[in-house]
Amino acid sequence: MKRVWLIAVAVMIALALCFGGCAGHQDAAETDESVIADGLAKIETEGETDLPGNFFLSFVYSRNLIMLDGKGNIVWSKHEEQPAEDANTGFWDFKKHDVDGTIYYSYHDQNYKFDNYGLLGYAPGERVILDEDFNEVKRITMEASGVTKKGQGADGHDFLMIDPDHYILSCYVRENVKNVPGYPDGTNVIYSYLQEVQNGKVIWDWKSIDYPELYDMIATEATATANDFANEQVDAPDIVHFNAMRLDDDGNLICSFRHLDSIICLDRTKQEDQIKWIFSGKGDEFGLTELQKTSGQHYVTVDGNEIMVFDNNNRDKQTEIRSYAMDMENKRAELVRSLSFNNKFSQACGSVQKLNDSMYVIGWGWATTDNECMSVLDASTGEKLMSVKLGDPKNITYRCVYYE
Repeated sequence: MKRVWLIAVAVMIALALCFGGCAGHQDAAETDESVIADGLAKIETEGETDLPGNFFLSFVYSRNLIMLDGKGNIVWSKHEEQPAEDANTGFWDFKKHDVDGTIYYSYHDQNYKFDNYGLLGYAPGERVILDEDFNEVKRITMEASGVTKKGQGADGHDFLMIDPDHYILSCYVRENVKNVPGYPDGTNVIYSYLQEVQNGKVIWDWKSIDYPELYDMIATEATATANDFANEQVDAPDIVHFNAMRLDDDGNLICSFRHLDSIICLDRTKQEDQIKWIFSGKGDEFGLTELQKTSGQHYVTVDGNEIMVFDNNNRDKQTEIRSYAMDMENKRAELVRSLSFNNKFSQACGSVQKLNDSMYVIGWGWATTDNECMSVLDASTGEKLMSVKLGDPKNITYRCVYYE
């Protein structure tokens, strides 16, 4: 471990030096005009890579999608004006799906007519599925269940597609519950609901309020009102705030909950006792120290026994990339890599991917210190290979991710 930490420290120093600037410049406006949608958000790229795939950019409060090639050129884009004067809706979570060799794309289309319960970080709407030529195939909302009505708005944070008729999606639900300790007469909460659908039928689901042990795990460094069970400051607190999910090799659902500072593993073979383990946060079962725990994290990836997190780190206001080696059988974890960056803090949103032994793609989400929305880094040298900056820093990106 000592050698790993020495390497991590060296990388952190090199990256801090790198963030002062990078050679090369390309204005996205110089790209082939035929692929730039009218009214598209302005971006600027610096540097380039030799990556053969594409970068996918999605936006929180504007209706823009941008696909870049490895050199930073726009190769496809989409823009729509707001449907109403004060709508401020976005296109979230733009991604690529490979289903047995057939390519699909998808993005979340926020609909301002759906109730978001007054939450800044909830954007209910429709998941739009596109074919390989970007033609719209279908739009997906929640299916009828004991919790949701058919057609209810889906959450935009994440979406897993097994095939176009088999997928996992989520939404937030407002309810008065009576299982919060100290509130026997009931209290209003907004909770997370996950739903797996196959051929139009719900085959598995999960409600966070079915697990009252989670109430004691709520953290407030990202949102001060997350545990306002007295309903004094808000009508209903956003108690767990689901924001990301992945399937592990065994088919379990690994989920990130921002207001729990936790990653939780859910068993998709069960309808009860579905939580297999809790990682990080107040309910951590893996022996992490307080400094090793995440804080307000977004985006989680799973690679065998390694979990990587884009840790917004609202606790220290210093965003980090953290990778952990997981021993699931004995519930032990080791922080094997921690990358931080000079004067970089993303208060919400964001993403990270490790493409090879040293290359990382980082989406900076709601960055507070500059207008950079994406970086491609060689962590072995500390070199920033490519950077994408926003023409308008208020045009916050949700995620910036790479697909081959």
